[in-house]
Amino acid sequence: MWRAFWSLVVIQSMNSLNEKGVQFLLIALGIWQGTALQYPLSVLIVLPFVVFSPLGGWVADRYCRTRLLQGMVLLQVVALSGMTLGLFAQSVGVAIAFFTVFCVQAMFFSPAKKGLVKDMVGSHYIGFASGILEISSMLALLLGQIVALGVVYGLLSRWGDGSGWVAAGWPCVVCTLLAVGVFVLSLFLPRFPVFGRRPFSWEICWEHVAQLRLLWNDRVLRFSEVGIGYFWFIAGVMMLIALQMAQDAQGSANSSSMHFMQILGQQRDSASLIAWISGGSILGGALASCLCARSIRTGLTTLGGVGMCVSCLALVWLPYGHPLFYVALSLAGCMAAGYLVPLNALLQDHADDDKRGDVIAAGNLVDCALGMLAVAVQLGMRAMGLSGQAQCAVLAAGSAVVTLYLIRELHCHKRS
Repeated sequence: MWRAFWSLVVIQSMNSLNEKGVQFLLIALGIWQGTALQYPLSVLIVLPFVVFSPLGGWVADRYCRTRLLQGMVLLQVVALSGMTLGLFAQSVGVAIAFFTVFCVQAMFFSPAKKGLVKDMVGSHYIGFASGILEISSMLALLLGQIVALGVVYGLLSRWGDGSGWVAAGWPCVVCTLLAVGVFVLSLFLPRFPVFGRRPFSWEICWEHVAQLRLLWNDRVLRFSEVGIGYFWFIAGVMMLIALQMAQDAQGSANSSSMHFMQILGQQRDSASLIAWISGGSILGGALASCLCARSIRTGLTTLGGVGMCVSCLALVWLPYGHPLFYVALSLAGCMAAGYLVPLNALLQDHADDDKRGDVIAAGNLVDCALGMLAVAVQLGMRAMGLSGQAQCAVLAAGSAVVTLYLIRELHCHKRS
C-alpha cells in the first residue's frame, strides 16, 4: 500500500499548492486593482470548515473515501477552470465565486485524505505517514504562496503595468492543467471498506456540538486536539508577527502613494520571511516523521513544546534582521512541527474506524476556529501597541501553559 500512500501525498500536495497558489494570484490581482482581497479570501478558506464540518465528517465515514477524494479532485478541476475563465473575462466576481467552490471541495477533501492514511499504512506506521502528509502539505502551501507572487511580479515586470488580468490568468491555466494530472493519478488509488452506516438526516448539517463532543468526551482525543489546535493558533500568530516585523522594518505597504509593483515586491519579501518559519517546520516535521517511523513517540511533543518556549523567548531578545533572528524563526517552526506530528498520528490512530471522518472533521473545525482566533489575538496585541518582540513573549508564556498541560495528560495516558 506504500505506492498508494505516496500517490496520496502527491495528490494532497498538489491540492494544497493550487489552493494557496490561486489565493495569492487573486491577492496579487487585488493589489494591482488597489483592492485588499487578502482578508475576504482568508475568511473564505476557513468558512466551509466551520459551516459544513459535520456534513464533511459524515460523508467521509458513510461513503468510500477514495471515491470521495476522486470526486473532490474533479471538482477542483471545475473550480480552477471557472477561475481561469473569470480572470480572462476580467471578472473578479466570477473568479472569487469559483474560488469559493475550491474552498468547499478542500473541506470535503481533508477528512477523506486523512482518513485514508490509516487504511493504507495501518497503526504501525501511522506516525511516519501522518508526519509526511503534514510536511508535504506545508511545503506545498509555502511554494504556492511564494511562486504565485513571484510569477505575477515577474510577468507584470515583463508585460507592463496593464497586464494584471493575464498575469494572473496564465498561472491559473497551469494550476488547472496540474489538477487534471492529479485527477488522473487519483483514479489509480485503491478502495477500502466503509464502516459508517448512519443514514443521512438534515440534523447532520448542524451537529457541530455533537461532533465536538466526540473529541471532548475521549481523553486521548481531547488532549491531542488541544495540542494540534494550539499548533495552528501559534502558527497563525507567528506568521502575522513576522509580517508585522517585516512591515515595521520596511515601512507601511499600504500607502496610497506607493506603486503597486513596490507593494508586490514588499509582499514577496515578506514571503521570504515566512519561508524561514515554514522551512523550519518542514525540517522538524521530517525529523519527527522519521523518529515515529515504527511507533508514535509522544515524547517528541514535550520536546517540541519546550523548544517552542525557548525559541519564542529568543525572538524577544534578538534584533530583527540579525542572522540568529532567522535561526530562531526556523527553530520555532522546527519545534512546532516536531510537536505536532505525534499528536496528529495519535488522534487519527485512536479514533474509531466508523467515526474517524467525524473526529478529523471536528478537529478541522477546532483548528480553523483557533486560526481565526489567532488573527483576532494578533490584531489585538498590535492595537495595544505591543511590538513583535513583546508578542513573542506572550506566545512563549502560552506555549509553556499548553506544554505543561500536555505533559500531565501524556503522563496519565502512559500510566493507563
